[in-house]
Amino acid sequence: MSQAEFVKRVNRLRLILLLIWGSVTFCVAFFARDLSFNVLDKPFGFWMAAQGSVLIFLAITWAYALLVNRWERQTQSDTETS
Repeated sequence: MSQAEFVKRVNRLRLILLLIWGSVTFCVAFFARDLSFNVLDKPFGFWMAAQGSVLIFLAITWAYALLVNRWERQTQSDTETS
């Protein structure tokens, strides 16, 4: 993978993950009243706003780091063999 392909992949990944993050943040806040069932004696909307959004953000951060590190290793190994 060339450096230009790497940059293009990373930018596309950023866009996708930012859209997921924005969707989760907006949808939970917008539809909190509609999510009116209970989880562990708390309303699901409250739980998602207080905990779920943070967990989603951590999962997005973890996925970004994992994928970019893997792609960096591939790019470095490809440039060393060329």
